[in-house]
Amino acid sequence: MKTRFLAAGVLLALSAGPVLAGNLIYQPVNPAFGGSPLNGGWLQSEATAQNIPQAREQRLNQLFGTQGGRNGLNLTQGQLFAQQLQSQLFSSLANQITRAIFGENAQQNGTFEFQGTTINFAREGANVRIQIFDGQTTSTVVVPAGP
Repeated sequence: MKTRFLAAGVLLALSAGPVLAGNLIYQPVNPAFGGSPLNGGWLQSEATAQNIPQAREQRLNQLFGTQGGRNGLNLTQGQLFAQQLQSQLFSSLANQITRAIFGENAQQNGTFEFQGTTINFAREGANVRIQIFDGQTTSTVVVPAGP
């Protein structure tokens, strides 16, 4: 037993050597400031990703024909109220549809219609197929039916 401890102590003493340390040198990332030119593509993609909200605002301006203002939209108080009201109504409708599909007394299938939009749903085994027709296109979503 003493031999093992002695051998471990000798090994530890022999393996301990001087500790070396070097200076920390700052290396810039941006190639414009002396960084690696290989970082240029990565920096460009990061900048593009950060500009997406600006592109979205420009798209909203094109759709609504507005400029400046909050989120690029010059809406009156009445228009803001109408938007909020419509959002609340759609949210309430979405909750009703969700309860009909997944709630306590879930239906096997059904159809909802509002403002030219038709939502059909049907249980298919362990899944529920939901089809949304907006008058021009049909979107289909398949989700697990749950327990």
